Amino acid sequence: MNSPNFSLLSKEALKEFGALLLLDHLMQYELLQIEKQELEDIIEQLENSVAKLKKGFFRSDEHEQELTFEKEELKEAKNAISEVENEMDENQHCRLNIALLETDDEGLESLLNFMESRGTLTLDEENFYKVTDKGHKVYQDLVEQLEAYVTHFEVYAYVDLEQGIFGDPDTDLLEGEKWLDLRVAVAEYKGIDPFRVVFLAMLSAETFYENPDWKFDLSMGTLFQEVEQIVEEQLHVDDLSYEDSEGTFSGEEVIKNIIQQGAELVAKRKKKEKGINHRKNLEESPNEQVIKTTYYL
Repeated sequence: MNSPNFSLLSKEALKEFGALLLLDHLMQYELLQIEKQELEDIIEQLENSVAKLKKGFFRSDEHEQELTFEKEELKEAKNAISEVENEMDENQHCRLNIALLETDDEGLESLLNFMESRGTLTLDEENFYKVTDKGHKVYQDLVEQLEAYVTHFEVYAYVDLEQGIFGDPDTDLLEGEKWLDLRVAVAEYKGIDPFRVVFLAMLSAETFYENPDWKFDLSMGTLFQEVEQIVEEQLHVDDLSYEDSEGTFSGEEVIKNIIQQGAELVAKRKKKEKGINHRKNLEESPNEQVIKTTYYL
């Protein structure tokens, strides 16, 4: 297989991907904090409402029904906040304290300092790293990139070129050599950084976190070697050219046709899932161009 000569990730790209991964890691705890605060506000409002409804000796049936409803809502909110607090306990490992940098996470200090210098992290009163408002904006942009990736690229992860079909994770056994991953080729044709697409794919699947030593590998600069390897080894546009009795077809012609079929399939699947019309589905699809955006470079 003759693939284009892709450069390895630059130091700037490695730093950006590392910062985004750490941001995603920290947000797993901070999102729970936000949810807890929202539930606390709801509980306070419901408690005030219940207290008001309890006043007085003579209450109408309608009044009693409203009181019962508010009590049930309060009970559900308290159960919800209890579940969130349990999740927070389970996700304590997603917090980073500056004191720990001298032990387990020492190698992450330069990357965390970089994030501080860019205004996406700060230290709270307990010396835990906390995501700033700017950091929340960067995270929201990252979420949009992930949504765009899922919408526009995930369908090309399993393609059978011989039969001209796309694998369906819900119905197909996605094993065997017939399934080819064309996400890098699609990114290359669309002018989107294939390294970023692979990074988003692995982040979406939480692949990085499957490695128990991911923080150490990140600090050593080796965590994203798999990203580089995937980009180099996967099929590229030129690899898709072929010749048969009908003539010679370039890789550009093949991938263009595949992208068109893939887009139509995505629209059909969304229409089936959401039960809305085809045109509206396309209008609501996240713009894939957001994938080109960088936030730390």
